[in-house]
Amino acid sequence: MSLGAAFEREIREQPDVWRRIAASPDAADFAGAVRGRDVVLVGSGSSLFVAMLGALALRRRGVRAAAIAASEAGFERGAYCGRTVVALSQSGRSADVLRAVEVLRPERLIAVTNDAEAPLAKRADLVIDVAAGRESAVPATKTVTSMVAVLLWGAGLVSGTSDRGRDALERVASDVEGWLADDVALADVAAAAARLALRRTIAVVGAGYGVAIACELALKIKESTYVHAEGFSAGEFRHGSAAILDASTALVGIVDDASRAIVERPLGEAARSDSLRYTIGADVGDLPRLGPLVAEPFNTLAWLVTGQVLALALGRVRGIDGDAPRGLSKFVL
Repeated sequence: MSLGAAFEREIREQPDVWRRIAASPDAADFAGAVRGRDVVLVGSGSSLFVAMLGALALRRRGVRAAAIAASEAGFERGAYCGRTVVALSQSGRSADVLRAVEVLRPERLIAVTNDAEAPLAKRADLVIDVAAGRESAVPATKTVTSMVAVLLWGAGLVSGTSDRGRDALERVASDVEGWLADDVALADVAAAAARLALRRTIAVVGAGYGVAIACELALKIKESTYVHAEGFSAGEFRHGSAAILDASTALVGIVDDASRAIVERPLGEAARSDSLRYTIGADVGDLPRLGPLVAEPFNTLAWLVTGQVLALALGRVRGIDGDAPRGLSKFVL
């Protein structure tokens, strides 16, 4: 059996999970629960980055929304106690998330989880069960993208002006499924992984929705390959952190039309340092691009899957079993 067999299987299952979400009322239920409210989204690990993305999507549609780390909720109590809390946890058993709920004493609790019978769900006023199916690999994949799909679609429904909807979600499912079946495209990722394996640090940069995606992809690389990786806002990366770039580092940019002007600047400047450079999402000059080209409404899902495949391939190059990284478990007590 190949290294990361469960990780790979769960990556490939994601398009079907998105199709189930497209046929469900989850996004509409979420939109109805947050419309007109002050919202705080809490999570840990990958769920925190989903919370960041969801909070930004809501703010862009006029909802006062913030994202905080569940483990930091005690320090944020004064600002967020008594609000509508959206608690994100794939297992619904994360001790940090459960404690955050106790600390924040929500007026209304919305649980976004992959287990409708978990302790978090039993405390909630509304449960959004993303129904991603069993996820056994430690690096979360389909639970992450299913949560993203629900939150982004739901945020669009709040304002009624979004292109995100059932048809768009089904299209991206088909596009990503086709890319995952393309041996040439996956060979490009494997070749990139072989080059990245020789670098000591990987910086992932994005703007807008790309910031949370950059953080999540860096986490996937760290936990499944043990390579040092960090996610940054592309604009802020240029204010000091770019000093880490040299011939032993790599820079990966998350790019779409909205973020291009911000992200292409550090990518261009990194040429002077001889850093290895790639893009995910859209093309920037003649830099090699990884992943499929998909339409904007759910392009974040394609970015996430591309990063997951890259992390899987990089782990295999390094002889690491991404299913069970050292020192980690599926959820933290």
